[in-house]
Amino acid sequence: MNLLRHASRWILLAALIFAPWDYGCTSADAIAILNAILGTALVLWLASLLPGISRHHAPGNDRKHRTRVPLALAIIAPALLVFGWAITLNARSIYDSDFFLFISRQNILPSAPGSVDAAISAAWMLRATLLIGVIFLTIDLVRNPVWLLRLWWTIAFTGGSIALLGLVQKASGAPMIFWGPPGPRGPYETFFATYFYHANAGAYLNLVLPPAFGLTVWVLTRRSKPAVKAVSLTLALLVVGAVAANTSRMSQLVGVILILLFMIGLVRAGLRKYRTLRIEYKPLLLGSLLVVFALFAIARASHLEQSLQRWSELSSTLPADARWLAYRAGFRALGNASFFGFGPGTFRVIFPYYTAGLGSDIEGIWRFLHEDYLQTLLEWGWLGGVFWGLLFFGGIVVAIRNFRMPEKGLEWRPRYRLFLPVILLALFGIALHALVDFPFQIPSLQLYAAVYLGICWGTSRWEGTVATMKRKKRKIESGKHERRREMTKHE
Repeated sequence: MNLLRHASRWILLAALIFAPWDYGCTSADAIAILNAILGTALVLWLASLLPGISRHHAPGNDRKHRTRVPLALAIIAPALLVFGWAITLNARSIYDSDFFLFISRQNILPSAPGSVDAAISAAWMLRATLLIGVIFLTIDLVRNPVWLLRLWWTIAFTGGSIALLGLVQKASGAPMIFWGPPGPRGPYETFFATYFYHANAGAYLNLVLPPAFGLTVWVLTRRSKPAVKAVSLTLALLVVGAVAANTSRMSQLVGVILILLFMIGLVRAGLRKYRTLRIEYKPLLLGSLLVVFALFAIARASHLEQSLQRWSELSSTLPADARWLAYRAGFRALGNASFFGFGPGTFRVIFPYYTAGLGSDIEGIWRFLHEDYLQTLLEWGWLGGVFWGLLFFGGIVVAIRNFRMPEKGLEWRPRYRLFLPVILLALFGIALHALVDFPFQIPSLQLYAAVYLGICWGTSRWEGTVATMKRKKRKIESGKHERRREMTKHE
């Protein structure tokens, strides 16, 4: 394999580990480091595609070094980037956070639409460019079944470690992240694991929950070592325990839905599609009992009643939730957002101008709207919102279509047929969560969503399947027979 390409893939896996562990990449320093990591990976990957370098490659699934991109994605992604950068480069002003004023600046086309804050939009567009690059890098990565498994294990291990940290923090009664400053609102209220906001932690756990379940099924249905089976099962159950212990109600609701959908799909499949089914029931039963007992012990010490108490308070807290006021202000602003929006990432500077008369509960600076779809329309307008919708939901539609097409989905290797449904489940979960929170605004969650979208879009280019190899083998054998017949005729 080309060394540059190999290195870019390892760096991407490192980014998937780093992003959730550095406070979910919610600080400016963490975002800058993540940008540098992703930028390095993309530069190495693009360099590996250069004609002079790509000639030297190893056989296997990477033989065809040139990455083929789905036509729809090749249109949507550049259109999104061109639109976003055009709005950013033609920004009309820069926001002064000290004096709360928009300072006008000379732009390229005064009559054309532009962002209200050049600096914020430029930072957001840099991240958007890197994330779209990650989609293309992932398309190339998952075509190799070995790298697909490496990616799968990385997601499960990272998710399990974050879940374990959150459970231990809850069990120990930590007032804040172990290495962070004490929280002003007390324990168990606004943080979980490495995330300052428990809903973001819950959204991350739901992103890794289906892949962790799917990996467990994959390992248990293969000839794997008992230790590997125990590790995969433990990781999955740790994530389940963390979802239950987290105090975000929406995260718990989404988690329950994902678990139910996964179990329904597993029962419907009946595991009969997997020809190499070899489940050792005694180790599975004993391991499950031991891990469930351990999780129960942690839950008892981790104040699981905090989550139950929040659910019991739902009827009294829901009507008074400040989100309702925020939604009203958001719809006010939508009228002025026009077809092109206020500019990428500018929600926090324009929102205070639309909260007048809505009471003291909504005063101050809101960084996010707690409704990602409406915030996207405010920042990107209807045109940009269409582009993002096509990129996200279009990838999901493409994956489902390819999975259901007999000439494609049924020919994939078993690991691909299992991996894709759990990725779709995870994307469904974050799309549902975005209705009441802001998971799509958190860089670590954006990174995982970009990787998952790369998997979905890449299904149009998955090769090296069992059926494909059988056809190639039959073609080679038929060619040999024809050559033998020709030789016999000449003799």
